[in-house]
Formats: sequence, structure tokens, C-alpha cells
Amino acid sequence: MFVYLDETEFGDGSFSGYGCLVSPTRIGRAVIDEALENLRDDPDRFNPRQKPMDDRTLQRSFFHAADDSKNAHSHLCRSICKHVVGDYNSHIFHTGAHSFSSKDELYDLASKLAVVGLFSRSAELTFIFERRGNLNVLALLSKWWPVLWFDLARNAYASPFIVKYYPKVSFEVLDKSEPGLQVVDFMLWAAQKARMDDRSNWFSRLPGWIRTKTTAVDGGWEGESIRMLKPTPNPRYDIEHCRFDAPKFGCVEILQQFIVNVQVVINKACFISDRARIEHFYSDVEYLCAQRVVPHDPGHIKKMAVCFIRLFDNIAVVSEDTPFEDKTFWLATRKCLALVLHDGIEAWVHTLRLADMRNMLIDQQPDCLSIGFGVDPISN
Repeated sequence: MFVYLDETEFGDGSFSGYGCLVSPTRIGRAVIDEALENLRDDPDRFNPRQKPMDDRTLQRSFFHAADDSKNAHSHLCRSICKHVVGDYNSHIFHTGAHSFSSKDELYDLASKLAVVGLFSRSAELTFIFERRGNLNVLALLSKWWPVLWFDLARNAYASPFIVKYYPKVSFEVLDKSEPGLQVVDFMLWAAQKARMDDRSNWFSRLPGWIRTKTTAVDGGWEGESIRMLKPTPNPRYDIEHCRFDAPKFGCVEILQQFIVNVQVVINKACFISDRARIEHFYSDVEYLCAQRVVPHDPGHIKKMAVCFIRLFDNIAVVSEDTPFEDKTFWLATRKCLALVLHDGIEAWVHTLRLADMRNMLIDQQPDCLSIGFGVDPISN
């Protein structure tokens, strides 16, 4: 998946946020070249009111919606409808209605909201941002991504039934002439125009099988989305597989089974033949496999939890053919391990308990933590 992100500020600084366009393929030059060619051949561009803007657009050879004429908007919009297939969404905040410490904090939240749903859709993501002055975007992203995924991993406690890939992520910071950035710039501009002027129809002309608009009660936040990609239902598991019997899944024997099976998954993943989906965190898998019968403090349980949650969907611990009761067991295991990533006394006591159980197993039944070591039964 390719994820194009563009930030915005409009209404004399009253509104700020992010637009996001997700495409299964990189958006190529065809969408831009065709629109430029059609603009060049358009007799309307010689209209004295439009000619300066159209000449400027053709001279620079890329579109920038805020500076372009309605001729340019029309040709780019048609080209997007013809060539682009993806999902768009935006998250815009009314800056005066919130107590953000800075615009960076606002943009950080808006960009996270724009991409959070992607982690249930793809095991590989390329984020593409526009280069802006001397801003070290890559340095900001190196902090943004791990924190975002850790929050999603913790969410596996509340929502173990939601698929959460730990994708291989790459970041690109490119000039505004990048085709996909021109497309998301136009879509974000069109959404802004529709928000500020109900007579504007540019946003409604964009393609999509469904579109939605969301507004907070206090008017402090708004969002739009356009879906062009058809949804792909995930049949592997759902909320029906999470009907946990609380007393049963709280007993010592079940918790020991959780620990053993988490370690077995890690052991087997260490010897998986196709590492394409885990190569970006394989060193953690390798370490935890090597430490399988080495006593550790509670911090080790957190490392096991993070690794197991990363592995869970990337290697499909649960498949479509997994028996119903086994799906319930594995989702309960994920819920159990996700709790150790939370703060608070309950999570800390739970982590201590799991750590004590693990050390007891190492002392009394070490062989059970080596099951799967050196074999290759897991397949993507």
C-alpha cells in the first residue's frame, strides 16, 4: 500500500489537519501528464482571466490546487477519475476549539487519525510526505511510527478480534511534483472548498462508491472520506470468536498454556522459510527464541507480548480453517499478552504473575518452552 499525506491550513489559520490517500499501487505520471496535455489543448485557457494561472501551471509542469485555475482543476479531476483507485480521508481540527500546545501536536494527531485504519489492511506500507523547507520530516516520523503501533498493540486487549498487521514501513519525503502528492493535494483542497462553500462541487465530482462526512458535536473536528477500493472482508476471525469464559481464562493452567503457546509461536517463527513479513523485526524473534529457557524479570514478558502481537497477523497464527475453539483460545492469548503493555496496577500485577509462571515453567518443565524449536510448520 502507498499512503500519500498532505497537511493543510486554511480559513486564516482557523482550520488545520491532514488529508490521506491510500492506493494499492504507486500513482504514476500518467494521471498528471494527461491532465497537463488536456489543459494545454484547452482553448478556454486563453481566457484572459485564466491564462496567467494556466500558463504558470504548464510552465512548472505540476498542479497545485490552491494556485490553479478552474480549467486546471477540471482536467486534473477528470484524470483522477480515470486513473486513480484508492481511499481518501481527512481529519481537520478547528484550532480555536482545542488546546493544542503547538501546530506540530495538531498535525501529529491528525496524521495518526488519518492512517490508523491501515494496520488492518496491509503488511507493507510506504508513507509519502511532501518535503517542506528545513523540516526534518524523517526524524519526526521515526518517533511517530513506533508510538502509533505500540498504541495499536495495546488496543489488542480491548479489541482482540481486529486484525492488526505489524507492517514493514518505509517513509519517503518528496517534492510536491510527486504525482500522488498532487492528487491528494487536489482532493484535500476540494474537501476544504466544500467545507467553506456549499456551492463548490469539486469534491462531489471525485470518484468513489461511498463517501462520508463526520463532525464532532462541538464543531471542533471534521472529517471526510471517499472509498474507491472495494472492501475485502477478513474471514479469519471476528468478535464471535471472543466469547471468553472469564473464570476459565483466568486460571493458572490456562495462563501457563498462554505462555507456552506464545513461546512456541516465536520458536516456530524463528525457523520460518519465508521471512518477508517478519524480516523487519526478525532480530526480536531470534533473540526471544534463543532466550526461551533463560529466566528473566517481568520486562521479558513485555518483549514476548510485543513480538507475539507483531507475529499474530503477519504470519496468520489464526487462519480461516482454524477450528472455532482454537480461534477463541488464540484471541484470548493475544488479549492476555496485550494487557501487559498497559499502565496501572492491574497490568503490573498481571505481568508479574506471568513472569513468575514463566520462570516456574523453566525450572520444572523447560522442554515445553522448546516445542517448535528447529522446525518449520508455519506458512504464510
